[in-house]
Amino acid sequence: MFDNRVLVVGDVMLDRHIHGHVRRISPEAPVPVVSLIGEVRTPGGAGNVAAGLAGLGCQAGLCGLVGSDAEGELLRETLAAKGIAHLELVERPELATVSKTRILSEAHQQLLRLDRDGDRAHFAAFEEDVLARVLPLIESQSAVVLADYEKGVITPKVARSIIAECRRLGVPCVVDPKKVDFAPYAGATIVTPNLLEAERTIGRPLPDDEAAGRAAEELREALGTDAMLITRGPQGMTLALPDAIYHIPSQTRDVSDVTGAGDTVVAVLAACLGAEWPIADACRIANTAAGIAVGRPGTYVVQTGELQAAWGGLSPKILRPQDAALQLAEARRRGRRVVFTNGCFDILHAGHLSCLEGAKRLGDLLVVGLNSDASVRGLKGPTRPVIRESDRASLLAGLACVDVVVLFDDPTPVALIEAFEPDVLVKGGDYTLDQIAGADLVLARGGRVIALPLVPGLSTTAILDRKAG
Repeated sequence: MFDNRVLVVGDVMLDRHIHGHVRRISPEAPVPVVSLIGEVRTPGGAGNVAAGLAGLGCQAGLCGLVGSDAEGELLRETLAAKGIAHLELVERPELATVSKTRILSEAHQQLLRLDRDGDRAHFAAFEEDVLARVLPLIESQSAVVLADYEKGVITPKVARSIIAECRRLGVPCVVDPKKVDFAPYAGATIVTPNLLEAERTIGRPLPDDEAAGRAAEELREALGTDAMLITRGPQGMTLALPDAIYHIPSQTRDVSDVTGAGDTVVAVLAACLGAEWPIADACRIANTAAGIAVGRPGTYVVQTGELQAAWGGLSPKILRPQDAALQLAEARRRGRRVVFTNGCFDILHAGHLSCLEGAKRLGDLLVVGLNSDASVRGLKGPTRPVIRESDRASLLAGLACVDVVVLFDDPTPVALIEAFEPDVLVKGGDYTLDQIAGADLVLARGGRVIALPLVPGLSTTAILDRKAG
């Protein structure tokens, strides 16, 4: 979707998510006992913004401060795994790499968070080192992001110097602010406070669209920015431009986890502005991306395919195989059980729904492999399908029990099963084990293969035969 160069500067950190079963309370203290399932490490803070840019296809660069410690090494590994193209991390032995460790139950309830923040003054002492790395790079960038989490990297001098250089070179600069005083961000292209940050800075509550619009315009004028965007969670976004104020409704359906939603907004804005999109359009697609991100558990990197689909009006559940594989791999790392089923689903009926709901009860995420129109014709003959693939995919995506829909052209879904590595493979009907495509792959990995009974008298063929009669 994008292939431009975007540099992220800011507070980079290591996020750990430790997942486990909770079955009892400790006899030593009134706290839950967590039996470890696994640990997931991801880039946090500015690192998550850079990961979001890489997920959109950008050539993402990242500059920040880390310590000469084990967390710093782990952070570098997670950044490389996310496809960050250029690392400009300033490493100093005096520093402790910032990290956050979250302990979660199997239901993804956060039980505890352990923060290792380091010393803000120590980080701020290396502002000249940060500027020496960043300023020469700006000329080659399509956009620059300042990801300020108030850990010490984005000092007032760093912010002002980078923004001034971006202005001089005509490079868009996007700021995600955490300071109470927004003065160091003056002159940026766009600043993106959330509602709480905007209220804290403006000094009054912003209960509705009108109040948010006035505040956004006041902040924009005071800072001399091209735009001010207040992200307001379920109330959407409020954008102030020199000639207009826009209120962008939230596109969130089901909120799973709001962690990292602001990072998603900033990443998409920078990618769009770097590609010379109008600011209002960039904010609208960033709003769409945020809606996708909060619908996924944990810190989620929105992929190009799902954003394109959602921006085009399709459900974000409808994914390309490569995007689905990334999402499912992340889900498995977080201890979630993946269930896979497949079919033509031509004329969706109650029998299909019964099978799909039964499949979903066997795990946490239900993935449906959907035969494309060409595949259905090969299996059913030239008069099928009755419903075209885009409509069949949308109908499936509209079901609460379905989490992911992926189209495939082959006669069988074996290639998808091999790529997705589901924990449970489900088919509807009177299939024997040797008749279920991909069963051997799932069983070889220690998974389960289950045939759910059909609802008597309900099938697409039977419905069409009744209509013809």
